Amino acid sequence: MSEITSTGRRAQIVEAAIGVFLRYGYARTTMSDIAREVGLTRPTVYGSFPDKEHIFAAVVEKMIADKLLDISEGLRRQSTLREKLLFACHAWASEGYELVKAHPDAADMFDLGFRSVCAGYDAFGAIIEALLEAPLAESNLEISAAEATRALVFAMRGFKEIARDAADMRAMVSTQVSLIAAGIQSTSTS
Repeated sequence: MSEITSTGRRAQIVEAAIGVFLRYGYARTTMSDIAREVGLTRPTVYGSFPDKEHIFAAVVEKMIADKLLDISEGLRRQSTLREKLLFACHAWASEGYELVKAHPDAADMFDLGFRSVCAGYDAFGAIIEALLEAPLAESNLEISAAEATRALVFAMRGFKEIARDAADMRAMVSTQVSLIAAGIQSTSTS
């Protein structure tokens, strides 16, 4: 039997740890939980990651990378600014809301107290900012793409706090996106 490479073992641990963190959240997850889930000993897990925080960061980074890839691929199938924003925002915020509703302890995956989560929000924001850049430049609005992005991204974060259910979350995201797209379109200088 061939020995797993260090990179392969790390990936194996991260993949198994996703389910553990979704089930127990960051605070309640132990290295023993992760080792048991992946079928390795604790010392073997510690040989790949120095602590739980590093595994959690790797889990968040993987989940965000996967989500951003899905968003980037899906954007190619959208035509209008509204469709693109709607697709990206539902994939990020609405699906994130649904994940937390299905796994309440998964809320840690969205906790801005973790550097990896902040980096994920920044990466998602970069996608939104790129979508808004040209349309805002062509509009009469005196709002930068960065300002509009920040307002949209963190409005959706707030929606997660007050949404009654997944349908309500999707409705609020749709309303926000529609208002932004219509506002930009109605002030276009073309």
